[in-house]
Amino acid sequence: MRFTVLAASLFAAGNVLAQRSPAAAAINGGAGGYVVDGQYRFNQRQFWDFSKINVGGSTNLPAGQRVPTGLKASDFPVDSYVYTPANVIIARGYLHLKVNANTFISGEVTTNFKISYASVRTVAMLSEPAGVCNGMFFYQSDTQETDIEFLSNRNSASNTDAASDAGDPAGTRYLWFSNQAASKRKQKTTKPVPLPANPTSSLHEYRLDLVPGMTRFFIDGKQVWNSTDNVPTVAGVWVFNNWADADPSWSAGPPKQDAYFRIRSIDMYYS
Repeated sequence: MRFTVLAASLFAAGNVLAQRSPAAAAINGGAGGYVVDGQYRFNQRQFWDFSKINVGGSTNLPAGQRVPTGLKASDFPVDSYVYTPANVIIARGYLHLKVNANTFISGEVTTNFKISYASVRTVAMLSEPAGVCNGMFFYQSDTQETDIEFLSNRNSASNTDAASDAGDPAGTRYLWFSNQAASKRKQKTTKPVPLPANPTSSLHEYRLDLVPGMTRFFIDGKQVWNSTDNVPTVAGVWVFNNWADADPSWSAGPPKQDAYFRIRSIDMYYS
């Protein structure tokens, strides 16, 4: 019985490991860069494992001490909501990005360096309380942006319209892959895709590759979609956030309880 239990545990662990993207090939130990999927070369790597990082969860800490080197906590308003460093907390093995209950007070971190191209793998647990948007994306401007986003409110008009179009049951939620419109004359390129199993209670890898002329989107190491339209061409930052507003077509917030977007790790190959 003991052997059977151990074997089952190892099998389960193997399944978890199998649901991740393969590591890039390091050239000369990384000094010569990294090659992803045998074809995309990047100069640098950053890896943050929040199960091994502890910079404290106290909101009395200065914002710069609340996140590890390479990241910074946002502190500014956006339309009707606001990002505060107090809602960026590293504790219990996760980077927690928080939206306060019944408010639009939100949490966000960004890289503190510019990125032209990247392969970014985020292992995370999405938010459950209805009324927030979880984001993992590249941003330079509203016309230079590519996103992975999750809308927790089943009744968001975006979710209900997507369910109707796909013939899915009412209340179905999706992961949203998008390249924002590159000019006012264009429409954004977007694709709602099915969520992985139990995304708000188990960890999954969400990967976005921005390469010349293409964006590639993956869930648990498997490519789900790609796009060659509206691909960003100007260097910007990578963003991870959890936010809410009252827009019924998108986040449809605020949440009735505190909402946490939990990030276990971020593995970033970039140039």
